Amino acid sequence: LCIIIVCSFHAEALNVPATSVGCAQVRMRRSPFSVASARLCESRMLVQPQGVVAVGAAISNVNDALASAFPRAIERDAVCALLCGLAASSWVWVWSTLASAELIPPTVSRKIIHAGSAPLFMLCWPLFSDGPSACIAASFVPLLQVVRLAYAGRAREDTVGVDDGLIKAVSRTGSRSEVLGGPLIYTLVLFIATGGGFRSVVASTALCQMAVGDGLADIFGRRYGRSKWPFAPSKSYVGSAAFALSSFFASLGFVLLFNISGYTALTAAACAPALALISLLSAGAELLPWFDDNIIVPIAAAGLSALLLRG
Repeated sequence: LCIIIVCSFHAEALNVPATSVGCAQVRMRRSPFSVASARLCESRMLVQPQGVVAVGAAISNVNDALASAFPRAIERDAVCALLCGLAASSWVWVWSTLASAELIPPTVSRKIIHAGSAPLFMLCWPLFSDGPSACIAASFVPLLQVVRLAYAGRAREDTVGVDDGLIKAVSRTGSRSEVLGGPLIYTLVLFIATGGGFRSVVASTALCQMAVGDGLADIFGRRYGRSKWPFAPSKSYVGSAAFALSSFFASLGFVLLFNISGYTALTAAACAPALALISLLSAGAELLPWFDDNIIVPIAAAGLSALLLRG
């Protein structure tokens, strides 16, 4: 799993120094398509919508403030990793508390955590520096969650007080051993994607398919999915539609974010057809009954993204 995903991310993960392109600073990839795209953007001087310009300006201002507060890249990255870790723990704690108090069903809290954890973490990627320590520091955030889940899942079933709320929030039945399945795999994939494809479109697309698509497919499928697929009785037409639509728009949003942040020359408009195809095929992969969704979906999405999204 590690080798397949990292190899898929490898082409997107390699950056070279930033080059001025039009209105944004774009870190050019080592591919002729990237160079051609950059020259095309430079020649046309593309005018971005006001909303996009505002987001780009906000990111630039935040980066300037962080660079001023922490001149050394390693200090900035350490602080950002610490803040991301606290935010991740807070996100899980909120839904764990609600599930423990029986204010929401565990099935809902589990999928909200599933759908939101990876995208919220990726939204923090622009906060890290441009130095080599950024990827390493960011990777520690999911790694710590891996350790936490492994520790909680390996405790005895009758153990009290060892992340009881977490177990109830992320497992279907409340069993500790269940945490060592899907939730742990999800966090491991997030760790691999961060380490192997930090700030790449391939990584963000794969994670959006796994997190947003699969998470919302379950929520909408349980509530509205009365008609089931004949070859996958536990999956519904509504769930698959929710998967494809939500993962498409989430992936498109991150292409836009990474473009205005200068991590890719790809634009949302140029990627839309490919992302639509990737989302549909990933929704199809999620229907396969022989594999864990947290394994087959990111592998399929990463492979397709590496083939279809270049720039």
